[in-house]
Amino acid sequence: MPQYRPVPGFGFFRWFLSLSLRKKLLFSLLPTLMGILLITGYLNYKISNRYTQIGLERTARLQALAMAHEVEGRLDAYRQELLFISHGLLDAQGLRDHLARKRASRGAPIRELAFFTPELTGHVYMVISGDEIFEVPEQMMAAVKPNPFLHFEELTHLSPGDVMLFPMEEAELPFPLEANANNRIQAPVYRMATVVPMGEEGRRGFLFLSFEASELRDILSVFNSSRSPLYAFSRSDELRYSYMVDTDGWMLFQSDLIEQAGSEISTMLARIGHEGTLGKPGLPAAFRPFNADADYWEMIADIRAGRSNCLLLEDHDKSLNQVNSHFLAYAPVRFWGGSDRVEKIVGGIAFVDRSQLTLIAGYRHLDVMFLITLATIGIMVLLVYLLSRYITQPIFLLARAVRDMDLAHPEEVDLPSAGFETNHLKAAVNTLVARLRDQMEQVWRKDQELLQVSMQERASLDEAPRDAGAISPLPEIIGSGMKIAQMKGDILKAARVDVDVLIVGETGTGKQLAAEAIHNHSSRVSKPFISINCGALDENLLLDTLFGHTKGAFTEAKDDRKGAFLQANGGTLFLDEIQSTSLMGQQALLRAIAMRKIKPLGSDRELDVDVRLIAATNVDLTTMIEDRTFREDLYYRLRVLTINVPPLREHKESIPSLALYYLRQAEALVGKVGLALSRGAIEKMNAYDWPGNIRELVNCITRAAVMVENEVIQANDIQLEDERFSDWNPLSLSLSRAAPPAAAEAQPAETAVPPAAGLAVGQDAAAPPSRMPTGLRLNDRQRKVYPLLVARGSITRSEYQDFVGGGLASRTAIYDLNDLVKKGCLVKVGSGPATRYELQPARTPATS
Repeated sequence: MPQYRPVPGFGFFRWFLSLSLRKKLLFSLLPTLMGILLITGYLNYKISNRYTQIGLERTARLQALAMAHEVEGRLDAYRQELLFISHGLLDAQGLRDHLARKRASRGAPIRELAFFTPELTGHVYMVISGDEIFEVPEQMMAAVKPNPFLHFEELTHLSPGDVMLFPMEEAELPFPLEANANNRIQAPVYRMATVVPMGEEGRRGFLFLSFEASELRDILSVFNSSRSPLYAFSRSDELRYSYMVDTDGWMLFQSDLIEQAGSEISTMLARIGHEGTLGKPGLPAAFRPFNADADYWEMIADIRAGRSNCLLLEDHDKSLNQVNSHFLAYAPVRFWGGSDRVEKIVGGIAFVDRSQLTLIAGYRHLDVMFLITLATIGIMVLLVYLLSRYITQPIFLLARAVRDMDLAHPEEVDLPSAGFETNHLKAAVNTLVARLRDQMEQVWRKDQELLQVSMQERASLDEAPRDAGAISPLPEIIGSGMKIAQMKGDILKAARVDVDVLIVGETGTGKQLAAEAIHNHSSRVSKPFISINCGALDENLLLDTLFGHTKGAFTEAKDDRKGAFLQANGGTLFLDEIQSTSLMGQQALLRAIAMRKIKPLGSDRELDVDVRLIAATNVDLTTMIEDRTFREDLYYRLRVLTINVPPLREHKESIPSLALYYLRQAEALVGKVGLALSRGAIEKMNAYDWPGNIRELVNCITRAAVMVENEVIQANDIQLEDERFSDWNPLSLSLSRAAPPAAAEAQPAETAVPPAAGLAVGQDAAAPPSRMPTGLRLNDRQRKVYPLLVARGSITRSEYQDFVGGGLASRTAIYDLNDLVKKGCLVKVGSGPATRYELQPARTPATS
C-alpha cells in the first residue's frame, strides 16, 4: 500500500490522510455527488420546463387551427346554402319554403334572406327571428341599415357561382311586433351575396343571405369549454379565451361562457394588456391596438400572409395569473368564394392560453429531486462501504484514467503493473482506444469526401432567404434581414415627408438606388430625378452643373444653360459623394439649400426652386468637420433625415438572393442560359467580407459567368480579391461539421511555395535547403514540421501534434500528414496506433 507522507503545517490534510478509505470516499464523493445532483436537477428542470412549454404551445396551436377550421367550415356551409337557394325558386314562397325546410332540419340560423330582381320592383326581403319570418315591404327596404343596395356595385364583377363575403357590420332590421309596430332588430351580422342570371339578355339578380356574428362567436365559446371537440382532459381554471380579428387589425369579438350563448358580443377580455382604439363605425365593441403593440401586429401580418404561429409573451399584469407569460396562438380564416376556389384571407382566430402547468411541474420537480437526493445519498454511502472493502486501489486508478479520458482524442492508458485483473482490464481498454481512434480517422476521411462532393452540388437558391416580392413595399431593393428591413422602413418614412435626406454608406452599397427609391415612393415621383456625382467634377464645373449659366457668362458660354437645380425643379436632386465638394461649392450649396434660391452664373436675378435634396457620402462627415474640410452648417442642413445603407458584410443573408439576381443579369450579358451556383460557391461568398460591397459582388458574379465552362459555377470559379497567393479550400468553411472545434480553429489557408522561391517563404534556418520540397503548396504547420521530418526520416501523428503545439487536434494532424502522402512527400506505414509516416527522399513530390 502506498505510504502517505505527512504534510507539515496543514493539520486538515494530516487528519484527512489518517482516515480510512471508506471515510475518505465519503468526505470526497458526497459533496461532489451533491453538486452533481444540484446541477443535474437544475438542467433537468430547465429541459422539462422547455418541453412542457413546447407541449403547451402545440396544444395552443392545435386549438387555434381547429377553431379557424371550424369557422371556415361554417362560412363554407353558408356559402353552399346560398348557392343552393340560387338554383331554386326565388319568389317569396320559394324562399319561405327553403326557410321552413331549414327550420325542420335544424340548420344554422339565418338572419336575412333577400332576392333583388333586375327590375326596380319585385324584390323579396325577409328578416328571420327564431321561427318568425317578416317579409319587408319594398317601401320599408330603405329603412334597412346598412342597406344591401350599397353593395350592388361590388357585385357587378361576380360571375355565376361566385359568392362575396362582406365584412362584419352592425345591422338594423325592421321586425314589427303586435305590441310594437316599429320594433327593430339590431345585431352584428356577416352578409354573403351571389348573382343569379335572369334570362338571355345578360340581366342578373342578386341573392343575399346574412347570419349573426354570434354564430361564429359561439364556435369559439364551444372550443373554450368542456363541450369542445378537442376536450381530452380537464383543464385548470386559468384565464383562457379566443377572439376573431379582421385583416385590418380590428378585434371583432371574443369567446364567452357557453352558458351565456345569447349574450352580446364583446372584446373586453381580448383588450386586456393592449392600448388602442375602441369602437369603429357600426361596431362599437370592436377594438384595434396601437401600432406600438409589435407582437399583436406581427400576428396580423402573419394572418394576412396566411401563416399560423404561436408566440410566448410576457405577462406584465400579474393579477391575471400567477405565471409570468402566456401563449398567443393564431391561425388565418380563409373563405373560398369564387368558382375557381381561390382562397381569400378574411380574418384570423387568436387563442390566449395562460397555464400554471410549468409552475406546478416545477414544484413537483423540487419534491422529486429532494427524495432522489436522499435516496442517492443512502445508496452512495452503502456503495462506498462495499467498494472500500472489496475494490483495490489499482482499480480506482484505472477507472479514474478511463473516466478522465478525452473521448474526442483518446490516448492509451499507461499505468504500472498492478496485478492480473488490472493488467487484463487495461489491455482491453487500450485495444478499445486503438480501434476507436482508427474508426474516428476513417469517419473523418469519409466526412471530408462527402463534404467535398456536397460543396460541388447545385445550390437550391429558391430556398435562399429573400424578400417576399409579392408583399415587399420596395421590390426594387433586393435583400433580407434586419438591416435591410430597417433601411426599407427608413426609406418609406423618408418618402412620406418632403425634407432633405443624407444617405450614408460605403462605396458600392447602393446609395443611389436608395435615393431613387425615396423619389419613386414620394409625392414627387412624377417630377424629374437628377443625379450629380460631385466627386467627378472640379469646383467650377460642379458649380456650373448645379446652378447653370447665362449666355456670355464666360468665353465658352454660347447659350443659356439650366443647372441641375432648375432641371430638378419640382422633383429630386441627388448629390453623390457630397464630401468631395470644395469649401466654395459647399458655401454655394448652403445658400441654395437654406433659401431655395439660386443665381446662375452671369445672372443678377435669383430664381426660386422647389427641389428636394438627397445627398450621399461614403465617409464620416463629422471627421471632415473636425478637419475643417466640410462645413458644419451644411452638414446639419443636409442631415434632416439620415439613412444608413449597410455594407454587404452586415447582411450576408442577402448574398444568395443577390447572387441569383445578378447571375440572371450576367446570363443575358454573356449569352448563356441555365447557369447555377454550387453550395461551395455560396458558402465561399458568405465567408467573404466584400470590401467592395454589392458592386464587387456584381463584378465577381459576372466574371464567373464569363469564365465558367459548365452550367454550375463552382467555388474555384469565384475569384475574390484576396485570392492572390492561396487556393481557397471549400472544406474550410464546413470543417466544423466534420471535425472538433480545435481542428477547425487550427486550419489556416495553405500558402503557395513557388518553385523558384525554394526556401524563401517560411523556411526554417536549420533545414537543409536541398531537402525542402519545391513546387508544393504547404500550410504553415507542414512547413514548420518539415525540417524535423527531414532530420528524423519519419514521424507519428502524436509527434506531429507535439511539435506543432497549441493543442493541435488529432484530426487536423492526420489531415496534414495524409495531405503530404497525397503530394508524394511521405508514405504511410502500418495502421492504427502504430502508424508512422516516412520520408521518401529519392522521390520528387508531385506539384500541387
